[in-house]
Amino acid sequence: MSEPAKQAEELEALIGTTLAQRYRIDALLGMGGMGAVFRAHHLLLKRDVAVKVLHRELVANEELSRRFDREAQSAARLDHPNVIPVTEFGSTDAGMKYMVMQLLEGEELSNLLVGGPMDQLRAIELEIQILRGLEHAHSKGVIHRDLKPENVFVTRDHEGEEVLKLVDFGIAKIVDEEEVEEGKPLTRMGLVFGTPHYMSPEQATGTAIDQRTDIYSAGVLLYQMLAGRVPFDHDDPVSLIRMQVAVEPPPLPDHVRPALVQVVMRMMAKAKDQRYPDARLARKDLQSIHSALSHEMGIPARFAREDTGIVDPRDIYGPGGVPGSGSMSTASHPSLSGTGSHPSLSGMGSGVNAANDSNPASAITPGSPTMMPIGTGPARQPTAMHPAIQRSLAAIPRKWLYVVGGFIGLLVLIAMWPGGDDDEDSGDGDDGVVVGAGDDGSKAGGDGEEAQPDTKKPGVDPDTMLAIDQALTSKNDDAALDLIRPARDKFPNDPQLLWREGKALALQRAKSSKVTALERYGQALDQNPDLIEDPDFYAELNALLRNSTVQEQAINLALQKLGPSGHKFLLELVNVDDPKKVLDWVDRHRVLTELNSSEESQKLVDWQLNLARDLYQAPKAPKPCIAFRDTLDAISKAEDVYFVEHIFNAKLTPPEFTSGDAEDGEVCGNLEAKLGIVRAQLSVAYPEEAAKYSEGTKKSGGSSKKKKKIFGG
Repeated sequence: MSEPAKQAEELEALIGTTLAQRYRIDALLGMGGMGAVFRAHHLLLKRDVAVKVLHRELVANEELSRRFDREAQSAARLDHPNVIPVTEFGSTDAGMKYMVMQLLEGEELSNLLVGGPMDQLRAIELEIQILRGLEHAHSKGVIHRDLKPENVFVTRDHEGEEVLKLVDFGIAKIVDEEEVEEGKPLTRMGLVFGTPHYMSPEQATGTAIDQRTDIYSAGVLLYQMLAGRVPFDHDDPVSLIRMQVAVEPPPLPDHVRPALVQVVMRMMAKAKDQRYPDARLARKDLQSIHSALSHEMGIPARFAREDTGIVDPRDIYGPGGVPGSGSMSTASHPSLSGTGSHPSLSGMGSGVNAANDSNPASAITPGSPTMMPIGTGPARQPTAMHPAIQRSLAAIPRKWLYVVGGFIGLLVLIAMWPGGDDDEDSGDGDDGVVVGAGDDGSKAGGDGEEAQPDTKKPGVDPDTMLAIDQALTSKNDDAALDLIRPARDKFPNDPQLLWREGKALALQRAKSSKVTALERYGQALDQNPDLIEDPDFYAELNALLRNSTVQEQAINLALQKLGPSGHKFLLELVNVDDPKKVLDWVDRHRVLTELNSSEESQKLVDWQLNLARDLYQAPKAPKPCIAFRDTLDAISKAEDVYFVEHIFNAKLTPPEFTSGDAEDGEVCGNLEAKLGIVRAQLSVAYPEEAAKYSEGTKKSGGSSKKKKKIFGG
């Protein structure tokens, strides 16, 4: 019996069995050279999952089994809305290796590309999600190495919004040990794994790769979404790979905005050091373009701030560095369940290490397996499908059941490149754009090219906005202001310009510039209150609010314009421990009044600390005697041991009548007696504490003075 026939029988025999005592195997979804994927049902949790297993002969290979374990553990570390999750892996009692993944419903990105170019806004939205998934993976030391439409799955959330998932992070980086032992010249012959249409030049030549390899492939995807075609195409894989290495991509269609073209070309730069250094910076540029296009066309917001796991600057990790050493690819293999059109199934192939890098901390040698769908597109299968498997597949409901069943390896043996290729270009020289600011809170609909002229809102053109953002990212505030001010002459109330002017002014050292910067942020909020929901706007404003040179203006802005979004900043002011940073009575009570308007924020106020400060700051209140009386009443009502040391502070004396207010004057005369009553009350409630502080204050006057300073007196 042939090997494919044996595999078919073994796989079919698994249907109806229970794996690892909890996964009932219900149907085969796909198979390939290294294994298969099944639809299964978790018997305890009562939910469907996708289960991927390795072929028997690979499980028997100790080295491959260890690598499978290592890769599965890497996959399990990935936890992001734009990455398909791997929930479990292990071995059965019989020694079968398996992985368990989420079962999703939706379709491949390749399906969406059949109809030709996408609207620019939609293409940007999908690409942003791709880059978010890559940000997370790269931060965990995982490089995808096989981005292509079949490995990008589009589903929908409970609100019907498109949510993109990256799949197939690679089952293993496998070296064919027999070939190595036989002395095959791997340094002279590149064994290349991946999909040639989306392969980076360094993958194609078998040289060291890092996270910028994924940036290139993501750029090809964006190019395809915008153009409706891949940049390079050829029937011969070797010729196609040569094009990736040596030929510049054809121009994008004329309707694509120049700023967007610039981003795509920077992502696809032939030289790694001319690309974006990480996915976050590419995402930031695209968010800025999306913001400018949406703003220009007046299109209602389409995607929410919290959509698909946007990396919030308030919680952000630093831009991902070059992943470290070790096994750094991951496995992530989804399947989709449902009824409808025909299924897209994937094979599983092996990868071969093409080159070794002397510095494992800065690069990963290629060898990523490729996933080629069975039954759709130009799939290449290593073996013919056995009739028994065909019958099993025919029984699957005809709906897009996205499956990552593993990989069919595409091995392209590339002879050494001839020197002096006339078409070779060392780089594209693209200066690129690095954008610091994100979008403005508006949600995009379709492509602005479809909008009627009379429906567009006049605004700053995207190219000008990108030039401003580039200057800001370079911290060139003068250049940014030179662009902003003429634009504001035409659009004085544009919230995006006001925001950017505030950002530019905040870069300057002068206090007057920072004060004006706060004013601009406030004016931007006046024009578009939703900006406070923008993570970038929020992060920048919060950093400026905490600048001690503009505290007065910061408090005013937080109280007058930020609402609950400013409460975190205000809480820091009233709960501060540093005596040098304690607000005076008036400002502190302005802040407390605002915080008291929110039940949630009210619970976070340190009321004991603030009542104690009221005791010491009452003389500076607008009505000192009334303030001191009300504080004593609150302390009496609380009857907490916390206040004993403050009530018995020898330096604590009632304020004198100085306000000129008649009502306040009537209260002043009774404060000494009232203070004595509260002291007596606390003495009864906490006799030991009261005795300690009432006797000790006379012996340690300095301590009392210090306590007064701590509480803002």
